[in-house]
Amino acid sequence: MNYAQQQRNPVRQLAILAVVLVFQALLIWALVSGLGHSIVDLVKPPIETKIIEEHKPPPPPPPPPPPPTMAQPPPPYIPPPDIQIQQPPPPKAIQTVTHTPPPTPPTPGPIATHPAPPGPAVPDHDVGERPLNGGQPEYPEEMQDQGREGSVNVTCDVDTTGKTSNCQVTSTQGGSAFARSAMDFVSTRRYTPRVHNGVPVESRHTFHITYRLGSE
Repeated sequence: MNYAQQQRNPVRQLAILAVVLVFQALLIWALVSGLGHSIVDLVKPPIETKIIEEHKPPPPPPPPPPPPTMAQPPPPYIPPPDIQIQQPPPPKAIQTVTHTPPPTPPTPGPIATHPAPPGPAVPDHDVGERPLNGGQPEYPEEMQDQGREGSVNVTCDVDTTGKTSNCQVTSTQGGSAFARSAMDFVSTRRYTPRVHNGVPVESRHTFHITYRLGSE
């Protein structure tokens, strides 16, 4: 039978189609009912499990035994030194010395004293013109070179010891160089103070100083 004849036989085709459908239906049923799992279990070989023992490290060696405790021998006995305490000597007896003062000599009677005769009375006088500590006023050099002469009046306060203070030039002749020289001189001198009723007193006095060539 050739291919053309097979195509013209519908009964055969239907039979083949029916067989295929039945096979598919059986296959679906087998899968749903678990037959497929049984087949897979039959095909799949059993899994063998092996227990592998873990190699544990060897235990650490035991710690060494502690050293034996050595009993410490007691310290040697040292006897205390024999110290002899010297007793202090007994205190000496204190001798009390009584001092008897000598008898007081009799007090002599009052001795009559005669007052010294008063000295001569100091006459009253004014301030001295000559200084007690000496010296002369300095002649100005420029005035000597010019051949000039002059005079100056200087008024000062003089205390009871003869020292001067608060000096000022009241008049001058010949130039200011003479005035400066006179002020320097009188301010550093000490004079005899004024005496009134026999007693030195403070006073204000005017000193007259003259400058003459060839009179130094």
